[in-house]
Amino acid sequence: MLYGLMPDLPEFSLTRAQQEALRRWSRERPDRDVRARIILDAAAGVSVSDSARTLGVSRPTVSSWRSRYAAQGLGGLEHRPRSGRPPRIDEADVIASTLAGPPPPRRAWSARALADHLGISHTALGAVWRRWGVAGGDAAAVTLPTAPPLPLRRPRLLGLWRAADAAVILLAEPPEPAAGALPAVPAPAEERRALNGALNAALGTALTAEGPRAEALPALAELLAEVGAAHRAPGVHAVAFGGAGAPAEDEGGPAAAGVAWHTAPEFMSWPATLGVVCQLQLRHRPAAAAATHGSLLDALRAGQAAPLVWRCPAEGAAPEPPARTPRAFDQLALGSFNEKLVIESIREAGSLSRVEIAQRTGLTPQAVSRITRNLLTSAFLVEDSVLPGGKGKPRVPLRLRADAACAIGIHLDPEMITQVVVDLCGGVLDQRVLPLHEGADPASVIDSMTRMAREAVAASRAVSDTLLGVGIAVPGPLDAGAGVLYDPPLFSGWHDVPLRAPLAERLGVPVTVEKDATAAAIGERWIGAAARTGDFVYLYLGAGAGAGAFLNGDVYRGRTGNAGEFGELCAFALGHVTPEGGPGRVPECAPMSSALDKAAAAGLTWPQAPGAYESLCAAAAAGDARAVRAFREVARVVARGATGVTDLLDTTLLIVGGPAVPAPVAGLFLSEISAAVNRYPLASRLRRVHVEHSLLNESAAAVGAASGVFHASFAPRLRTHARAGARAT
Repeated sequence: MLYGLMPDLPEFSLTRAQQEALRRWSRERPDRDVRARIILDAAAGVSVSDSARTLGVSRPTVSSWRSRYAAQGLGGLEHRPRSGRPPRIDEADVIASTLAGPPPPRRAWSARALADHLGISHTALGAVWRRWGVAGGDAAAVTLPTAPPLPLRRPRLLGLWRAADAAVILLAEPPEPAAGALPAVPAPAEERRALNGALNAALGTALTAEGPRAEALPALAELLAEVGAAHRAPGVHAVAFGGAGAPAEDEGGPAAAGVAWHTAPEFMSWPATLGVVCQLQLRHRPAAAAATHGSLLDALRAGQAAPLVWRCPAEGAAPEPPARTPRAFDQLALGSFNEKLVIESIREAGSLSRVEIAQRTGLTPQAVSRITRNLLTSAFLVEDSVLPGGKGKPRVPLRLRADAACAIGIHLDPEMITQVVVDLCGGVLDQRVLPLHEGADPASVIDSMTRMAREAVAASRAVSDTLLGVGIAVPGPLDAGAGVLYDPPLFSGWHDVPLRAPLAERLGVPVTVEKDATAAAIGERWIGAAARTGDFVYLYLGAGAGAGAFLNGDVYRGRTGNAGEFGELCAFALGHVTPEGGPGRVPECAPMSSALDKAAAAGLTWPQAPGAYESLCAAAAAGDARAVRAFREVARVVARGATGVTDLLDTTLLIVGGPAVPAPVAGLFLSEISAAVNRYPLASRLRRVHVEHSLLNESAAAVGAASGVFHASFAPRLRTHARAGARAT
């Protein structure tokens, strides 16, 4: 390798705090001075050759210390033995590092590169890999060398108990997915490395217990009983460290039946083994792992006194909303945030040069160069033709690569299932529609959605290779966290129907469930690019009426995912109340059926067929006064609710779309709604509300459901030190 020509050397943009930490570390021992100055030179933009010449060291030395700092921070600058076997190797730490993967641009460790990174011999690394059943640097399964051995591929972390030097990790190994299930998309390498660093940092807080306590064993017995009772079907495994074992009856036991015990050897620490399990989860169960890892990190960071007892949150349970108080940003999430910020900026603009990215985001040129290089290497970005310019190096615009990722969106409507496959830039790769007969039961509908998704994947290998997940848009009410639909209107016999869990199990990919109006708002934001960067409300009109909103740069779902119950605003605005004072039914809030009823009452007739609404729209477009009047009457009622929404949220952009608003009648809806929202509100003198037709139109909910998968993956957010699921922007 020519060290003078290394395009992939890390670049640094150090904060003042990081620079001061580096200088304090250097002052502790004189022999650290050169290593610290190497990193400070890198942050100042000094080349490898100039830094080596100034400090009197070789270029490979400069390159090596820069790479170590980029991957491990200050810990990477410590000297490590370069050959022979150290007195003790934590084999679990070796495997956790193997699974976390190397820093870019490498995709997987080679044996020699990892051995050098860990400071152990190549021979020692090979022995560890063989003992743990690891075939190479891109391992997908391991066998814990416990007594008896424990093979792991798709583990589910269930709980952790720890007192003094003793610890017990509780986990389950679920059966392999059913034949035909879509393969899970592993978490990206950046996320795996970030989790490894976050665990190490959190464990530094947790490893402070001063000795065993009297309540330690009863706490273990309670945890075993609780976990064993909840997870008997797949079987629970307890991996014991430091002499821990099942409590006896007089110690608070007996342990729950069905828990298999495995004793860990001395060369395998519990913190690193915890890291191995978490890394396997990110490879095979990334969707379910997020809440588990967030909850675990919060427990470790809390610095609880021994015994530390942690229980994994139930899969599919909605996390408790975080308190609305200021929180510190998780510094390990900053790199991911900045990367997503670059993706978002390019997506909104269509294409940007590196200089323009730095101007828009406020990132340093060095940071932009590093991030875009990583995104080009991972094929999320592609370079466009060079832009002509003046003096200096010509600017090369970057754009998202459409085929880098895709998602499936499914809209469940009382009359049909609409499914689309959408690429990263919003292109629809595949579209399927399945009419539903009246009274379709949940089991048959779930079977149909599963079959349609599998057919879409089978139709294109590009879909199976880049599929991020499946989004489902449904009418409310629903428990968005658990993915359960509760008694939706116009769905006879649908009571507490779980959608997310059965589809995720059958398809083997992450599944999200959104209200149809919320999904439409996400799709409008994602596909609308520069035209939809500000706050807006999306008025979704189909078999029913709902509202979705983007506020302060993110979608607003409400506490339970049921924000946007638009019909109630119309009811109160028009005085439609029940005898008890609650909101009454407003026929116009079912726009399609209401328009048909009004037109029929006026004397318009047509064959009763699935195309009746399209026929009415065509009649209105042709100037039939009865059809036009029917649509205007519906639109005037809807406009009263729209007035309440814009007045409540003080927004200046209202998007109107959905199956009830096709192009032939969009003008009728827009004119009535625009007149109302700019006439009635108290702030009408101060605010002009722009009412626009949706860019997505009839397919808004399905495309929005797929866009929700992209939004969850790529929208720039920072995880805070609040409980799992908290976000800060």
